[in-house]
Formats: sequence, C-alpha cells, structure tokens
Amino acid sequence: MKRMIFALSAAILLVSVNGFAETLILRYFQTDHRYAYRIELLRLALEKTEQEYGHFSLEPTTEKMTQARGLKFMEADQIVNIAFLPTSEEREQNFLPIRIPILRGILGYRVFLIHKDKLSAFSAIKSLDELKSKFTAGFDMHWADINILTANGIKVDKSTGYELLFKKLEAKRFDFFPRGINEAWDEIEQFGASCPNIVVDPHNAFYYPYPVYFFVNKANVKAAERIAKGLNIAEDDGSFKNLFLKYHDGILKKAGLEKRQFFMLENPTLPKGTAAPDTSWWLKNGTGLIQ
Repeated sequence: MKRMIFALSAAILLVSVNGFAETLILRYFQTDHRYAYRIELLRLALEKTEQEYGHFSLEPTTEKMTQARGLKFMEADQIVNIAFLPTSEEREQNFLPIRIPILRGILGYRVFLIHKDKLSAFSAIKSLDELKSKFTAGFDMHWADINILTANGIKVDKSTGYELLFKKLEAKRFDFFPRGINEAWDEIEQFGASCPNIVVDPHNAFYYPYPVYFFVNKANVKAAERIAKGLNIAEDDGSFKNLFLKYHDGILKKAGLEKRQFFMLENPTLPKGTAAPDTSWWLKNGTGLIQ
C-alpha cells in the first residue's frame, strides 16, 4: 500500500512539474521541402525528452526568408531561434552548434544538375582541372559552401534566390548546379514542369567534408542540451537511424555512388578539429569517402 501511495505521489509530482514548466518554443525559417527530414528529426529529439523537460512547440515563420535574413534574426534572438545548417568556423562563432551530424555526412556528396544538352560534355570530363577550366557552376551567394567551391578554383556564377538558380540552369546561363544527393532528385521532381531540360549528370560528383548540425542562439543553452540529449537517445534506441533511412535509402540507391567519378575538394571553412561524420549507416566502408 505504501509503495502504491509513493508511486501515485511521484506521478502526480511529475505531472505538476511538467504542467507548470514553460513550453519550449522553437521557431525556424527553413520551411520548404528540403528541410522535411531535419524538422522531423528535431521533433523526434524533443519528443524523446518531453517527459524530462516538458512540452514543446515547433513553429515555422509565416514570412518567407532568405538564409542570410533568417540567420540575422536568429543571431538577434528575434522571430527565429533555431536553424539546420552545415557547419563552418563563422557559424560556430555566431551561434551555438549541437555537434551531432544530423545528415551523417550525406550533404558533402554532391551530384551535378545539368542541362540535358550537356550530358555528352560532362561524360567526357577526365579530371578536376578539366572541369575547372571548361565549366561554370551556379550557386547561391549566401550559401556557406560557395566558399568551398571558390577556394578549390571552381568558377561560380553567383545568384541570390534558390528558385532562380533552376531558371538560369534551364536557360544555360551556367553549366552545372552541385546538389547534395539528398536534394537533387527531389528538385528534379519539384522543378520538372517549369525546367523540363534539367537532369542529374550520371557520371561525376564532388565530395567535401560538410557536417550539418542544429544551431541555436548562443544564449539558448538549455534548448541545445535538450536537443543533444534527445538525439543521443534516438541514436541509442535506433529511431534516429530508422528516420534517416526512411528519407534517404531510396535516394542513395538512385545516386549510384560506386559508379561515379568523384572529385575531392578541400573544405577550408571547417572549424579546426571537426570530426568526420559517421557514415556507416549508408556507406559500406563507413569512412565517408568512396573507395
């Protein structure tokens, strides 16, 4: 009887604590289809810690924002307080990173979107030097990895606006658009009606180390601790891996990485000591490099 009373009292106390705990509200500006997995993973991490930390709410911004604007709001702790970003030295100085690679290294494997009229030209490329001398990439000037491309001598047509890049590629304003293997085929489907001549080059790809983390405002330490704990729980119980494969397994089979010619690029933007993501969930050798 005493045990029953004690257990009931503990349950009532837990409900009381959670009932009066402040709800964690996380607001994000990255709302389009590219971020569906990252948002679902964030929800999973928060659900894993709800009993300990209390309720939460994930709220997309109602206003469409560029990455640069969204990050300015997050740095000021206004409107936006979380983002899902590839890491860089600058970002780790400006924000608080949760150093658990949420994409398991997949974003560093980049296939090329090209105009179908360029298929023959891209199939004939034999070296990185040839790619650099003959072809120009298109990229958003606000994306962090534009510095990786330029540091490695890739000629880049710099634009502002995600959708504009597809229109310019369709019009042959540049030659190729490097995309993560988790992005390219979804984008072909999304923009196929308006840009019917864009295809995935089946021959070539880039690799550069490019881990993606959740980032929060530097003052939001408790939220960072909660997200990290939830991700670790989800990794231990297998739900993190299951969610990752649910979103990416089919795309990985499409990508045919083992058949591609890879050009290895340096990433000078990484903070010193950044660990390579564990790719063992999706690469057989688990090293992060195609062998």
